[in-house]
Amino acid sequence: MAIKNLEKDVLSFMTPGDVVLIEYQSREPIENLAWGELLPAINAGGVVVVDFFGMGEILLRKFMRRGDVDYSGVLELLKDLRVVRVGPGTVTYGEILEDVVPSYDPHTFLRSYHSIMSKISRLPQKPKYMVTFGLGHYIHFNPENAIKSILTAVSTIPAEDLVIINFVNADVIKRAHLAILEELSTAIVEVSGGEFKVYKDGGIGD
Repeated sequence: MAIKNLEKDVLSFMTPGDVVLIEYQSREPIENLAWGELLPAINAGGVVVVDFFGMGEILLRKFMRRGDVDYSGVLELLKDLRVVRVGPGTVTYGEILEDVVPSYDPHTFLRSYHSIMSKISRLPQKPKYMVTFGLGHYIHFNPENAIKSILTAVSTIPAEDLVIINFVNADVIKRAHLAILEELSTAIVEVSGGEFKVYKDGGIGD
């Protein structure tokens, strides 16, 4: 179904344990949605950002180049974020919670995932949301092992205390791998031309 407002029509219905997959194409200015709308809307609930290869940083820089940015508002947002940095790439925003060396070995990936979840659970104020950037790029570099690693982690340690929001560039991974991510998700949102379509509603509107 088509929706007009991602936060109002999708995220407000999500509860801890839900996984939202946001699919976009390379030509979509997804930075406007990510940094201009979604993160400000959910920040009050507490957010951990998982940034693969600095993709979140790149999108933030693109967003900040806009002429109509509320810089003071963005700076306040950035101060509140906790960040897991995965792989090489600069991350200048938020507080670094953990640095992770990207691995395509399922057992090593699982250990890193467990470490991240353990640190999140010990935070004085428990975040409600986890937002990932660059997950599709991680899959792109070693697809089969990446998918195995993700499946191993999420089946072993379900994130029941978080709403997970995954931004995935659908152009950089094969359809079969995207289908697996879709199967793992509670809600699937396709972004195209600034419009949203929900293909798996997870109870939206019930």
